[in-house]
Amino acid sequence: MRLLKTFTGLLSCVAAVPAASAQDLAAAIADALAHTPVLAEAMAGEAAASARLDRARAESNPLLRVEGSYGAGRIDNGGFFGLTADDVSPLALQATAEIPLYAGGRVSAMIAQARGGADIARFGTQQARLQTVVSAVSIYTEVLIARKLEARFGQLVTALDETKRQAGLRYKVGEIASSDLAQARARKAEAQAGFAQAQGRRIAAEASYERLTGKDPGDLAPLPALPLVPLTLDEATDLARNANPALRQARSGVDVARAGARAARAEALPTVGAFAEAAHVRDQFFPGYRADSVSIGVRGRWTLFSGGRVGAQTRAAEADVDVSEARLRQARLMLDGLVIDAWQGLVTARQILDASHLRNQAAAEALRGKRLEAKVGAVPTLAVLDAEREAIEAEAALLQAEAMQTVAAWRLNALTGTID
Repeated sequence: MRLLKTFTGLLSCVAAVPAASAQDLAAAIADALAHTPVLAEAMAGEAAASARLDRARAESNPLLRVEGSYGAGRIDNGGFFGLTADDVSPLALQATAEIPLYAGGRVSAMIAQARGGADIARFGTQQARLQTVVSAVSIYTEVLIARKLEARFGQLVTALDETKRQAGLRYKVGEIASSDLAQARARKAEAQAGFAQAQGRRIAAEASYERLTGKDPGDLAPLPALPLVPLTLDEATDLARNANPALRQARSGVDVARAGARAARAEALPTVGAFAEAAHVRDQFFPGYRADSVSIGVRGRWTLFSGGRVGAQTRAAEADVDVSEARLRQARLMLDGLVIDAWQGLVTARQILDASHLRNQAAAEALRGKRLEAKVGAVPTLAVLDAEREAIEAEAALLQAEAMQTVAAWRLNALTGTID
């Protein structure tokens, strides 16, 4: 009795466990963002660029340096000053504090370069995130399409197995010709080929999903509603020019190049800094020697002639500015083209989707009609199978159109930088 109660309790616990919910698109995107090495690499680069910016800012801070040495030896001054040879333990300690007062713009240019590099890395992370999101949406829709097609072709293969069996029986009793039997076999072979293709597509899609997200796809929920997109092409273009990470990277590249040109020109200017030094020396020149010193002052450096080094470096930096500005113009033109392509792709996908709905409805209606006609003997069974194949093709086209519209909408939002 106790065992029966225990077993009943276990069944109650199992029944109380809710069924596992299907994975939705938002969860797939989150898994992809957490798993992809591309985004992890971009984030690590962003952290490194931020550290370089902190390093550049630190150049304007005071510097405190301590140096020292200690040893053991022997000094023999040859009787000079009446000193005899003796063993010594030379000791030297020196502390120096320095602070830059004027660097000719070197420090500010270095900070500007590092800040531009940090911006480039940050925009690179944003770009990697957007690309990962679009990839996740594309792979998610591909898995859904492949699974549905595999199921439909599997149903068709099952139906054709029965059709082929019945055709063989009817051929044996002389009800149909050999050509009808051959057509039934051909239809089955065609369906098997379609099933194999759909199965391979599903396996490849699921493998891509697992590589991107690090998880088995499992049960996937249907596609959610389309995200909000810009209402007009002009609006999309304006958003992209203001928020697209790749274009903002190109702009930051111009800032970095200009800061590099300022740094190159600053090499021809002097540097001035304040310093304070304290030193303690023992046994350095003769046994028992001791000296303590403190000094405060200003130290400067100015290279009056560099043999053309500064001029050549400046020309190279100014040429880099021209290169970065040309890249910015090219990035703007390329972005405009990509936005136009994405916008037109979305418009085309909507039109294809509308047509695919009509085709799917017509194919489904034709299939129902053929089945009714076949029941009364008005058309052969092969006509029904042809209608079934056309219905599958129409459904596949509808699925492809839905996926095309979804991916096009997400891609357009990625280009405009409006993916949340």
